[in-house]
Amino acid sequence: MSNFTKSNLLGISGCRYFWLAVALLMLALEGGALYFQHVKYFYPCELCIYVRVWVAALFLLALLALVAKRWWWGRILCATTGLALSIGLAVETWNLIKVEYAIGDGGACGFKANFPAWAPLDSWLPWMFEVQDMCQATPPVFLGLTMAHCLAVVSFALIVLFLVALFGSLRKNKA
Repeated sequence: MSNFTKSNLLGISGCRYFWLAVALLMLALEGGALYFQHVKYFYPCELCIYVRVWVAALFLLALLALVAKRWWWGRILCATTGLALSIGLAVETWNLIKVEYAIGDGGACGFKANFPAWAPLDSWLPWMFEVQDMCQATPPVFLGLTMAHCLAVVSFALIVLFLVALFGSLRKNKA
């Protein structure tokens, strides 16, 4: 990898296109989930709703980062938060995969999401965050891959990208 490319890659946390791409990817994931719910009638379970919350948080972070990327502390904070949110998304995705392959308990799965009293998302936005089904295998979405498989790929890619962004932000701060 040439120095020019490596430098560009390490500087992604300061790049507006990186954050726009994250925002658009999260918007596409949420749109896809809503399409499967409201058009294809694959209703979301408790774990699916938690995935939607992680994705929505990443979307909001990407919007915030479009402003905060101007300052080195903003880039570090956004990259760190993005990494934490991506890990949370990966953990919830792992719970979906455990349900899909009947590995262990697959995490908690009830017919109501456990949102805190100060943020009852299922009451505020029921069309997006209301549990409507029990946990089961996720539907196939692309080339035989299920939603859980696609989320696993996206989670892994996001973790790698946010690690690179964080490393690049910390490295540029030292220079």
